[in-house]
Amino acid sequence: MDELSHLIVEENGKIFGEAKAEIEKSIELTEFACAMPQLVGEEVLEVSKGVECRIERHPVGVVASIVPFNFPSMVPHWTIPNALVLGNTMVIKPSEKVPLSMLKIAELLSQAGLPKGVFNIVNGDKEVVEAICDHPDIKAVSFVGSTKIAKLVYQRGTANYKRVLALGGAKNHLIVLPDANLKMTASNVVASVTGCAGQRCMAASAMVAVGKSDHIIEAICEEAKKLKVGKDIGAIISKESKERIERYITQAEQQGANVLVDGRNASVPGCENGYYVGPTVIDNVTPDMAIAKEEVFGPVLSIMRSKDITEALNIENGNEYGNAAAVFTQNGGAARQVIDRASAGMIGVNIGVPVPREPFSFGGWNESKFGALDITGKSSIEFWTQLKKVTTKWNAEAGINWMS
Repeated sequence: MDELSHLIVEENGKIFGEAKAEIEKSIELTEFACAMPQLVGEEVLEVSKGVECRIERHPVGVVASIVPFNFPSMVPHWTIPNALVLGNTMVIKPSEKVPLSMLKIAELLSQAGLPKGVFNIVNGDKEVVEAICDHPDIKAVSFVGSTKIAKLVYQRGTANYKRVLALGGAKNHLIVLPDANLKMTASNVVASVTGCAGQRCMAASAMVAVGKSDHIIEAICEEAKKLKVGKDIGAIISKESKERIERYITQAEQQGANVLVDGRNASVPGCENGYYVGPTVIDNVTPDMAIAKEEVFGPVLSIMRSKDITEALNIENGNEYGNAAAVFTQNGGAARQVIDRASAGMIGVNIGVPVPREPFSFGGWNESKFGALDITGKSSIEFWTQLKKVTTKWNAEAGINWMS
């Protein structure tokens, strides 16, 4: 546990607790895969006298998985265990920014007895992704990354007649009502915004404050100010990413938004040359601002205001993504409105990061996902297998019937 966690800290920059949580989630995903034999049994039915139909699941064959930098272990475990347990062989391409965890995973799989050639790593960037999409022997491709690249992978892979599931970016909204539990809401919102330095597709990057919610915003700011960069919040993956995040903050400020907590120019003693952004809370953001529409991928919360829950839902549904949405309230009717009307694949009620546990699957809607099915859970069984339908008739005395 410690070795794998420290490896993530070293190559990704997360704090140790976040890295350990990622390994624990990887274990959960692997445990679910080990239970798959109970979920993929053959379906058999006597469809006519002396005639039997059955469904068998067969592997797709050689499959590929293209994974991002932000979860060097967990996101690969969305696909590796399920694809292998279902009989496929896999080619995986880790992010060029975090190649170490994948090498260790391959080493452990080999030590566990996985036959040679079943699991294969290719390192590289754009050229390798294109080669995976084009290679005639690869029958299925999964991708996790930005929406821009997800679209390109989906288009190129399907143009080559592969099955493709490509997960893109997100702009997750938290709808906060005035009656929300103050302490729980503040801690959950801040944790959702700042966890993994905001570099996750389930981070809450936008909040819609409904009605008179100033007391909640004040509590959120106080909670954010408690966090120490380098101790409670890890590093940003690169200098370019840090500069991009800070440009979003500066642009919003120039457009009239109010920066209540400012994480720009953060520095960690002993790591002065590191890339850090502190927790940032920006109020009076409008839906037309870039920071409200685009994925920032940093520890930044943009707060928009609405007079009621209908207007809040219009703001949420007006964004092009659809990974997650959450509502904070003590009113069951209001929560039900968000559950029913929010255009997102994963919904939270008083939960800032509504990632379902196995066997419930991970997957968004709209511009956050391209392709059918979800990448984890029971839904993934359909993606990593193909059906063979077998009809048999052994009973000659059954006579001629509609199956003849």
